[in-house]
Amino acid sequence: MTTLRKSLYGLFFVAVAAIAVWAFLELFVRTGVSQMGRIRAAASAGALLLLFATFESIRRTQLKERYALLWVIPSFAILLLAFFPGVLDFVRRFFGMEYGSIMAGVAFLALMFAVFAICRTLSKNENNIARIAQRVALLEERLREAEEPKRES
Repeated sequence: MTTLRKSLYGLFFVAVAAIAVWAFLELFVRTGVSQMGRIRAAASAGALLLLFATFESIRRTQLKERYALLWVIPSFAILLLAFFPGVLDFVRRFFGMEYGSIMAGVAFLALMFAVFAICRTLSKNENNIARIAQRVALLEERLREAEEPKRES
């Protein structure tokens, strides 16, 4: 598949997902579901979309499994918190926060954890690249030294 086709496919997927989430939430608003119910529904829909996108990326070999865990674990955590609001009620009473703020905080902490893990991997890879570049420079120097006596002969 060409890059343009992949980009259009991704854009189409995002558009369909956004329309589905909007329709889902609109249904909740029209049926008179509480604000907490709508927040739980939005969090569940977002987590499910993220899980689907993650598993699809793994299937297409665009994302390695170890990096997929950075997205799967927080998605499952958000789903569990959305389906079992009693845990969040305890946290809400303890910190005196609203339900939406807590869900946003959980999502923020999950994303910060993912960014931290990616930064650690990036730093490790940069160190490996520097070490490999030094080895290549040493090998090139040895190769030049080995070729010089042949040229002088």
